Parts: sequence; structure tokens; C-alpha cells
Amino acid sequence: MIGDKYEKYVIDIRRDLHRNPEIGGNEKRTSKIIIEEIKSMNVAYEVVGEYGILATLKGNNDGKTVMLRADIDALPVQEDKCNLVQEKTVVSEIDGVSHVCGHDAHTAMLLGAMKTLVEMKDQINGTILFCFEQGEENGTGINPMLHVLKNKKIDAAWGLHFHPHFPSGSVCVDPGPRMAAACVFDILIHGKGGHGARPDLAIDPIQCLANVLIGINAITTRELDPNEAVVLHIGRVHAGETGNVFPETAEIKGGFRCFKKELISAFKEALSRIVTHTAEAHRCKSEVLFNLILNPVTNDPILSNIASGSVKKALGEDKLVDGKPLNGSETFGMYLDLCPGVYGFIGLDNEALGSGEYNHNPKFDIDESAMKNGVAVTVQFALDFLNQ
Repeated sequence: MIGDKYEKYVIDIRRDLHRNPEIGGNEKRTSKIIIEEIKSMNVAYEVVGEYGILATLKGNNDGKTVMLRADIDALPVQEDKCNLVQEKTVVSEIDGVSHVCGHDAHTAMLLGAMKTLVEMKDQINGTILFCFEQGEENGTGINPMLHVLKNKKIDAAWGLHFHPHFPSGSVCVDPGPRMAAACVFDILIHGKGGHGARPDLAIDPIQCLANVLIGINAITTRELDPNEAVVLHIGRVHAGETGNVFPETAEIKGGFRCFKKELISAFKEALSRIVTHTAEAHRCKSEVLFNLILNPVTNDPILSNIASGSVKKALGEDKLVDGKPLNGSETFGMYLDLCPGVYGFIGLDNEALGSGEYNHNPKFDIDESAMKNGVAVTVQFALDFLNQ
């Protein structure tokens, strides 16, 4: 199999990155390692933003351009040394930071695919871009990368993400919606502080906040098509520090997810309207900040068909699986404004090993034996697309 040759290399890279995780916007060491590996392959590259990297491999003949993408950042999560059944093979050595989403493995697999494709250069018609995106989790790396890529005339984009919904080593490349669009927001309500005994002399932002919560939760049930799959989640509500003081401000943080871009616009309008008028009714002032908006990830049917063939060719028909769309969100959807793409999921669920916990959980772990499959199908898709 294509991925066998550099299996140890990929595992070693993944373990090194796993021990030394870096949060988005701070991937200095991670970026340095990637650059060192790219240099060793004599592949041209450029740094994008602070720590993102875009490498370019030109085949022996002219042709189309395909982008292969991996994310490189970690999460602000304290990792558990055990997975679901046993101690992990490798654990983060940085307190409060860990690769519990698999980005270390994504990076390692793309480097393994690059080493393989460099050796197959004479079989390549066209150009392959290797995109190592910083700050995927917090959205800090996508705009600089898009700025550079918009002038590259890309014909197709490929991405691969480990996920516990699928058996270890299997791959899902279904067409259509795969991951949700996201709208991350902050709501700030400004009142007037005062003594708890004299509410008439204060303007209570907490009462306003309570009514805002009721109002915005009605958006998904009263203003959007009930046939659409949507999620509204509130993750932080904060106001005040003590029980006998009306605070000056109150805060709500949350997000909205769906599978159609137009629903994001409808949600933004409704949220802004409800917050503004509810605040006015309570003599408060308000701010609505939209901090991050991501497109849905929707796989192109033609590219999904090519990718399905690539999985069968590289891994065997039994490794191609189907799966439902996921409500999680990904910056990969933003590349789809530039070109069609296919975003695959590679399974990590191995009950005996204990690698079946959901992403972002402290017990999250991967089955490292599945990484060679990720390398193989990435290489095969690049060749199949460019040489079709």
C-alpha cells in the first residue's frame, strides 16, 4: 500500500507534535518542524500569516492544480493520560494544551503524503499545493491563507479529518453537506450599576439578559424553516460579581450552526433585531458582535465520486463507508468559495485500543495504524484528480 513506506515517519512526526502542542496563533515550533521537513524534500514553500505554510510541487507536465490541506493547531484542553480503556501511547507535555482533535495526525499525514508525491513527481500532471493552516480552531489562520490562495487558480481542494463516528482506518467521502456553517457571537448588554436595595436608581442588565435569552431561543423555533437542521447553543452567560449590586454589564456568548449559508444571514438579522429591541424595552444599550462566520462544508459530487474511487483503489472497497453530516464546523468550507472540494473523514474508532472518544474530549486518542490509510488515500486522490 502507498502509505506503508513512510508509516514510521508519519507516526514519529505525530508523536513529536503531540508532545509539544501549540494553540492557534502560537504554532512557532510546529511551523518550524513542518518547514524543516519541506526543505528536506526540496519543495518550494512560503510562510502565510505568522505560522501557516503553503508548499508547491510542480509535476513534470502542465495540468490542473489540487490543494491538499491539513490543520496544525492544538486546543486549550488539559489532556487525560488515558483514553477509553488504557494509558495513551503519547501525551501532551504542555499543561493545559493538547492535540485532542487530531490535528497533529493530520499534519503528519500530509507530510507523509508530500514525501510520497515528491518521489512520484514523474507521474504528476499539474501542480499540488500543500496547505498547512494555522489557527483552524479559533479561525485566525484562514483569512491569510485565502488571501494567498485566491491568486493560485485552484481546481480542487482535499481535506481529511479523524473522527470517532467511523471504524478505524475507514474513510467517508460522501457528497453533499458534511459539516455545518457556524456563526459565533457575543452579546453585550449595558445597564447602570447600583445598589440592590434601589432598583429604581439602576438599570438592571441581568433582567434584560434573561429576556434576550428567551427571545433568541425562539429564532430557531419561530423564524426558521422547521425542516432545516439548525442548532443554537449558548456557552457563557455572565453578569455581576456579588448578590447586592446591579452590575453595569451582562454578557452572552454562543453560536449558531446550520447547513445552508443563507440561514446564517437570516439568523444574524433576527439576533440583532431581538437583542436591540429587547434592550431598548429594558432601557439598556446593546452590542452584537459576530466573531467568526464559517461556510458549511459541502462536498462536490464529482470530486466525491473521484474520491470514492481513490479510497477503493488505495484501501479496498471495505474501507469506503457512508456517514451522516456532522454539526461541527470547519474552516475548510471557506476554501470552497475558491474551488470545489471534498472533505473526508477517516475513522479512529478502535474499541480494543480505546480510541473512540469524541474530538475535543481529554480522553480523545487516535489509532496510529490508521494514519497510513490517510496518507494512501490522500496521495491516490491527488493522482486520480490530476491525471484523470
